[in-house]
Amino acid sequence: MPCYSACLINLSVFILIFISGCAPIPEHDMACMVQSLECDQVVDDALTADEFQKGDWPKVAWWEDFNDPALTRLIGQALELSPTLQRAEARLKAAAQKALQKRSALFPEIDGSADTNWQHYAKDSFFRAFAPQIPAVINEINLGLSFIYEFDFWGKNRDLFQAAQGLMRAEIAEKKQAELILTTSIAYGYMQLQFLLQKQKILQQMKVNEATIAVIHSKRQDHAIGSISPVLQAQTDTLDVQAMLIGVEQQIQEELHELKALAGLGQDAELEIAAMPLQKAEVAIPEKLSLDLIARRPDLLAQKERTEALAKEVGAAKTDFYPNINLSAFAGLDSIYSWTLFRSQNYSGFVEPAIHLPIFTAGRLKAQLMEKVALFNEAVFTYNGMILQIAKEVADSLTAVSYLQRQIEVRELSVRSLEQEAGFVARRYEHALESQLSMLSAQNSVLEMQLMQTALQYAKQQANIQLIRALGGGYCE
Repeated sequence: MPCYSACLINLSVFILIFISGCAPIPEHDMACMVQSLECDQVVDDALTADEFQKGDWPKVAWWEDFNDPALTRLIGQALELSPTLQRAEARLKAAAQKALQKRSALFPEIDGSADTNWQHYAKDSFFRAFAPQIPAVINEINLGLSFIYEFDFWGKNRDLFQAAQGLMRAEIAEKKQAELILTTSIAYGYMQLQFLLQKQKILQQMKVNEATIAVIHSKRQDHAIGSISPVLQAQTDTLDVQAMLIGVEQQIQEELHELKALAGLGQDAELEIAAMPLQKAEVAIPEKLSLDLIARRPDLLAQKERTEALAKEVGAAKTDFYPNINLSAFAGLDSIYSWTLFRSQNYSGFVEPAIHLPIFTAGRLKAQLMEKVALFNEAVFTYNGMILQIAKEVADSLTAVSYLQRQIEVRELSVRSLEQEAGFVARRYEHALESQLSMLSAQNSVLEMQLMQTALQYAKQQANIQLIRALGGGYCE
């Protein structure tokens, strides 16, 4: 016991003597993080335009609001099979295990050992020549326990553990961001596919009309009523529509290939998606959008966690300027005879307290600290830049939805006007007051305007999906 007391006294003396000789911590400036988003004016303008209403944030399964079973099924497959999400899950598990590794430094390390050393000495060897009483065969047996502990007076290991926890939380948010990008990409592509299917229907009707017009002009020429020019023009118009149909069919196949890849399906997998009526899904604007969006964007939260983890690493780097105190101990049994191994006289052990004090490191510790500070500042500037970008994404999405809705309203008036005109021409045709060519031409004008209106409607649906992404989907920390 006096021996242990003397060791502790000596250790305390070392601490008091050398603590004043620690290398000084250099001055350093750390950047500040932006705490709010500046997009209140854009939100207010959107609300006053009567095209949005205040409401809740998107729910977790926000795609269900589109009331499309095929879309819901496709996203469900993607969430289960996507290699992107599986890779994100693997990174999360690795980050969790790394945090556990850092946590272990907060506790003592105890190791057990057991070994045996069998050795045969030659009769005329050095040892037996001078000490004939030494047996020819010796089997030394050792049993022991070692104890190592680093006193975390300055919080270094605690900071590193908390930094690892922050990186693990960042990976959780990154996985949610991967889910958000995947689901919104599928929904966006699915709406594009639905538009192409609707466009295909309209073009097929236009192709029928153009073919009928070509037949009429051909008959008029045969009967010497018309010239060759309208026939050739009608044939050209028919071929143009046919070429557009071929292009649309190519785009449909490409969209199907993309959706299969996003859903984690092979290109040989069957993916039958039929044309569905457009289901309007309006996205409400949360009342406290600017205040709460930081907690709703998984990519922003991931960057925030990484930044805070770097702040902890800065704190850990500062502790390198202070003394490092360790305690090592060993206790064991040692004997060349197995039957005497557990006797008290075969006990062996030691206690070894140690202190490491940085006095002169040629600038290494300063460079390590300044590197961590620079990395922290870089992360802060990245975070602040993301704040600006997110505000832009929200503003762009709100503007896109707003202006597309206005265009849709104008096109709806145009469609109704052309439909009335086509109906009027059709009635005159029934009473032999208009030609079939006039009726088909009026129908094509309606179809062309319907195609424009359909494109705008699906563009607005896609803008709503972009708004959902900008709002962070259904994520909340």
